[in-house]
Amino acid sequence: MVTTPIDTIALYGSLMRGFGAMEALGIANALSFAGPAVIEGELYDLGDYPGLRPGAGRVLAELYSILDVGVLQQLDEFEGVVSGRPDESFYLRKRVRLVEPTGRHAWVYVYNREPTPKARIDSGDWRAYQSARGRPASLIGAIDSTV
Repeated sequence: MVTTPIDTIALYGSLMRGFGAMEALGIANALSFAGPAVIEGELYDLGDYPGLRPGAGRVLAELYSILDVGVLQQLDEFEGVVSGRPDESFYLRKRVRLVEPTGRHAWVYVYNREPTPKARIDSGDWRAYQSARGRPASLIGAIDSTV
């Protein structure tokens, strides 16, 4: 495995630390936590996971250094990206400029459907939203890893 960061990715949902999905996928060693991040957009509750859509809001995320480029293929599969057929993809992986850290770019997964407007998470913070619903990160990780 390469130990020098290749690129960065911002994760905003069940793949963040403490939720368990990263460990369940076996990709924790392919990514290295680099710090908090903020993405421009709107966050939606899709059930057991969120979806990011373009918009004027702010979404809290975690920035990771990619240590093994192969992890992107694993993540694409997990996120329902259909190579060469964006209309069939559940999410699309896009490179975006981050609001924070300033001047940085990262890959993000953007939800490729129109969500129900009432499902919008105004805070843009999946972790706080789940906590307010009484679903601690460790419980969510256990639920998500069984799907």
